[in-house]
Amino acid sequence: MSMVMDCSIFCRTKLCFINAFFFLFIISYFTCPHVVFGTANEFDYGLHCNSIVQESKPADEEFNIMPFPGRQNGYFSGGDKVLNNPPSRSYSAPKSKTLLFETHHVFTTDADDVFMVEGNLIFQTSFYYEHSISSGSSYVISSSDSSERGTLDFDFQGFWSRTTGELCMVGSSYAYSKEGKLLHLAAVLKINNLHSSSNISTLVTGTVDSLSSANDPNHFEQISLLMFPQVNYAYTMISNQFSEGCPRGTDVEPMSSLRLSQTRTICDMLGRSNAFELEYTGSCNSSKSCNPFGDDIGYLPSVILLSMIQCSNDRLSLRFLIEFRNDSYQGYYSSPNLITSLIGEGSWDAKSNRLCIIACRIYDASSSLEKSHVGDCTTRLSLRFPAILSIRSTSTIVGEIWSVKLRNESGFFDRIEFRNTALYGRGIQLQGLKYVYTKMDEVKKSCPKKNSRTKSSREHYPDGYSGDMSFSMSIINGSKGSIGWGSSDILAVDDQQYQRFPSLLPSSSSKPKNPGVESDSSSGLLNVSYKISIPPLSLELNGGLNPVNQSSYDYLQTKIQISAEGVYDTTTGSLCMVGCRRSMSDSKSFSSHSIDCDILVQVNFLPLNSRKTNNIKGSIESTREKTDSLYFKPLQILGSTYSRSWAAESIWRMDVEMIVSVISNTLAIIFVAFQIFHVRKHRGIGPMVSLLMLVILALGHLIPLVLNLEAMFIQDRERSVLIRGGMWLEMNEVIIRVVTMVAFLLQVRLLMLSWTARCSTDKKKTLWIAEKRGLYVCVPVYVIGAIIAFSVKSRQNVHRTVRARQSWYYIDEVILGSSRAYAGLILDAFLFPQIIFNIFHNSRELALCRLFYIGITLVRLVPHGYDLYRANNYVDIDDTYIYADHSADYYSTAWDFIIIVLGIFFAMIIHYQQRLGGRYFLSKRFQESVIDEEPLVDSEEQLPLKYST
Repeated sequence: MSMVMDCSIFCRTKLCFINAFFFLFIISYFTCPHVVFGTANEFDYGLHCNSIVQESKPADEEFNIMPFPGRQNGYFSGGDKVLNNPPSRSYSAPKSKTLLFETHHVFTTDADDVFMVEGNLIFQTSFYYEHSISSGSSYVISSSDSSERGTLDFDFQGFWSRTTGELCMVGSSYAYSKEGKLLHLAAVLKINNLHSSSNISTLVTGTVDSLSSANDPNHFEQISLLMFPQVNYAYTMISNQFSEGCPRGTDVEPMSSLRLSQTRTICDMLGRSNAFELEYTGSCNSSKSCNPFGDDIGYLPSVILLSMIQCSNDRLSLRFLIEFRNDSYQGYYSSPNLITSLIGEGSWDAKSNRLCIIACRIYDASSSLEKSHVGDCTTRLSLRFPAILSIRSTSTIVGEIWSVKLRNESGFFDRIEFRNTALYGRGIQLQGLKYVYTKMDEVKKSCPKKNSRTKSSREHYPDGYSGDMSFSMSIINGSKGSIGWGSSDILAVDDQQYQRFPSLLPSSSSKPKNPGVESDSSSGLLNVSYKISIPPLSLELNGGLNPVNQSSYDYLQTKIQISAEGVYDTTTGSLCMVGCRRSMSDSKSFSSHSIDCDILVQVNFLPLNSRKTNNIKGSIESTREKTDSLYFKPLQILGSTYSRSWAAESIWRMDVEMIVSVISNTLAIIFVAFQIFHVRKHRGIGPMVSLLMLVILALGHLIPLVLNLEAMFIQDRERSVLIRGGMWLEMNEVIIRVVTMVAFLLQVRLLMLSWTARCSTDKKKTLWIAEKRGLYVCVPVYVIGAIIAFSVKSRQNVHRTVRARQSWYYIDEVILGSSRAYAGLILDAFLFPQIIFNIFHNSRELALCRLFYIGITLVRLVPHGYDLYRANNYVDIDDTYIYADHSADYYSTAWDFIIIVLGIFFAMIIHYQQRLGGRYFLSKRFQESVIDEEPLVDSEEQLPLKYST
């Protein structure tokens, strides 16, 4: 009793101390927060920072005016010792080095214009996975997992002087070295140019230096940083120079560009990051007048990236980081190369309907970001939204770049045009945008006429205004098979808005005036325009489609764009178009462009009631002479599209498969339960059951549980968007796995009963000999079957696409995929070990209950029968299969028939073995051979159950 009281008193005392400590913590936080988070107290601020900003006594009043917002982004360089640690050798050096400065608290002090600041400085490094896909080329994949990112988080505290714009802070962090040792990092942060207001020339720069000595393991090299201030920014350059439009820019009729509506500002039209393709108008073989940065950078930029830094409060002006790159892929995922970047500010000119931008160079950013500064603001850009699209001009955003310097001045460059390569400008509605057909005469000459069917025909083809008109496609080049994937996106249908792309709004003036261009809606003919994207295919073609200046990193990103227009017949599903592509000169520059419009595109859509996945077939061919340099070999197209009716049908089918799967697993539980009752009722039967068969059945339920365990707790993100139907589907997935777990537990229980009975019987020696000999037969059969299955699967995948040569694809598709399918095949033939055991033991006992082996056989065979039915009645969408999943077994017309026949055959053998003996189908010579004489059974109760004669 006293011990209980002592324990109670101790617990209450401990709880009082905890509450008191928490109470003091809260009081300290609200009354003197700089004491609680006193990183400055850990290190001598005065020793490292007093020469920059004098340490002052903070007051209780919190200050809410700061040149930094709550979260300020930026870039850094250096710090390789603690930040440049790739997760493995497969990852290259970091391509993205970004930082985030979070301001937590700012307090006034007893000194004028000096404030105490508390915050975090977070460094983030993204590593990129490089892998070779062929000789001389590779591709890059950015890491998205947090475990593959380098992150360093410093807690800083210090003082900022509003007069000098300098901030000095001290703090600490933890990191791991390349050897895996924990490092305690102490550092001082020094930031310059942190004023209450800023303009285009203001760059916030600084350094982070280690407070440890050079010989200390915790020492790290200096980190320099750069940030673009976002608070109280003044647009001084555009207000002074762009009052009368874009000086020296190309004069464009205001009516040829779309004006912005009152509800859509320029900030709404442009996203955070916008990539454009550069087009040089002059000769750019070696002249410095083409490159805005001269020949020193070593390449002629092909892509310009406009990254929005900030938009003004009135949403009419904005700031950009303008970066010139050699490929588009790295433009999205890498930190900017400030050597080839400009800092600019722009404003929308409502008179000329275009965005005018003035841009300045960033100097001395190569050695250290701390030394970066802005100068030479002689670069100009303009950007507009064309009011008319055509086969030769399908870009919804176009612009130009020029220099206001004289031609003979240093740094002058010729005018450069740019245009967006995406289909539309991020789905923004552009009132009045229209498409003009200009190649319809060529379409009439090149496209053969087909007899249209009557409207009463049972075959229905995609509607011209539906989403079924856009499709992905596989490109096939003769005997080489599939050599890449492309896409085909519809641009315009007559003068109507295409529903998937709201940029094309209907306009009263958008209908073509040429009578020969108008669609004949009564006959089902529609005028359509497409943008087709296909891979470079430089190794397969005779030069006609070879991309120019193809870099290794851009191999998978470079696409050949073909714009096409023609006629679609809704009664026959035939689409015939004349296409144009922008071709480059043979030089290694992008100096001259031409339009090749001698391309014929033909596509045939299958009826919507067709159940084939490749429901689109067609061709892309050149109508030029074979001796022409722009000629290319004909390409075959196999496309896939899924209609809304198919999607609804697939969702209904998946609901049914969920229910069938639950029923199937429930029946498996019932059949196993009958076998358990059978073994418990007839105790002499348990030893006669093959343990290998029971192990296979148990693993057949365990493996799905292990592979899909996360589905019980998290949402499966790999599934198709079709099955994301809400909580009902997710609950059914959980129910399926719960039922599977119950079946697994019952299988384990049956295995334990048979094992125990086998070990306790007097004839265990004979039974174990039969079991061992059966194992000697089954294992080699399974191994030989696995070798055959893997070799066939490997040969099928290696020639499909270039992905098959990647190690990750080989492991996922060939090894793991084949293993899972082969395991399903072994499970289908689960009676094989029992048949072999019966042969060696030569018994007639009713070891397996009829409901067990017949019921489990039906549970395994019904999915294959259902697959035969599904293949002829539903659309083939592999990632929506829940019951009879193709990845879990061998499913095809041939395999389904073979497995069904084999399963029935094995069940019949078991039936006659338990009636006539294990070797009834062998010759008399083998039937008379026995392993050992069976000992007499003491009790009649222990006699095995036999058929009565």
